[in-house]
Amino acid sequence: MINYTCVNDNTELRVEKNDVPLIHFMNNDRKQGIDVLRFGDIWYCPKCNCRVMLGMGSQMEGNGIIGCEKFLKEHPDFVEVKR
Repeated sequence: MINYTCVNDNTELRVEKNDVPLIHFMNNDRKQGIDVLRFGDIWYCPKCNCRVMLGMGSQMEGNGIIGCEKFLKEHPDFVEVKR
């Protein structure tokens, strides 16, 4: 098992949630659909409460994933990235 440590205080991080979607919307506009989609795990530091996303799998790309609104309803805890 991999152990990650917090750079702030050298405390071992703990898993908060697995398989969280990391999403980039086309042109940073939700109405245009999802441009990039990855899934990763949220880890947190029990001491300083910082959070990081690690262990992201393969990137899935497309010109607006069909069913974007349905996907977002099924995965309400997504993390959005803006470029």
